[in-house]
Amino acid sequence: MASTNSIKQKNTHKKRAALFNLRAFFLLVVSFLLALYAAWIISASFGYGYSFWYGFYDSKQHIERYAPENRFRHGFEHTTVAEHKALFQKIVESVHNDGEGLSDIHYAYGTNAIPLLHDAEIIHLQDVAHLINHIHHLGIGLLLVFAALYLNHLMAMRRYGNLINSHSQLIIVAALACLIALIFFIVGAKSIFYQMHILIFPADHQWFFYYQDSLMSTLMKAPDLFAGIAVQILFIAILLFALGLWAHHGLQRTVEAQD
Repeated sequence: MASTNSIKQKNTHKKRAALFNLRAFFLLVVSFLLALYAAWIISASFGYGYSFWYGFYDSKQHIERYAPENRFRHGFEHTTVAEHKALFQKIVESVHNDGEGLSDIHYAYGTNAIPLLHDAEIIHLQDVAHLINHIHHLGIGLLLVFAALYLNHLMAMRRYGNLINSHSQLIIVAALACLIALIFFIVGAKSIFYQMHILIFPADHQWFFYYQDSLMSTLMKAPDLFAGIAVQILFIAILLFALGLWAHHGLQRTVEAQD
């Protein structure tokens, strides 16, 4: 009888430990997604670091080369570096405000105020604005999921102690990171970038623009700028994720000390 009870207790402990580690794994995943979301918001708050990437990618020379070839707009090659940065910031502010003001963005050429964006570009950036709204909704949803999971995790930890197998969690997270890196290496970041556009944006809306057809693409030196911004967001996310883990371990020690 005692042996049967011991087996049942062991099985119960194994199931509890498995659930504990599964919850911890989902918390890690959700936490990193939230770190990416927060990093994106932080990056957007300072204009995605365009001033830095502008110099890093030699955007001034790029604009001077391709602006004169534009088939829809003229004179953009005569604009200044300060104007380029101001125009990009206006685009950022518009797409983060549901696309408001996109058609009002102009640059000066002689005595004329020329619209920076043509209709297809405005439609695409409006799609981007809608996507940003959806990302905010997703971020709020992830935050609620995280709060529920973490509260449940703390309650379980106070009741049963820390049942996390840190070694296994580290292996799983490392394996996922290596898998993602391998996919990017095999497929290529540019191919993934284009495929995401195909999947996300409406099929009848243009999203690819040649430099000769788009001052928007010329100004952003797409897709190079987006690669830099992606690295920037990832770097900030890793810092935030590490900070969150440090805060969690501090809270975990406090909970354990109270028991």
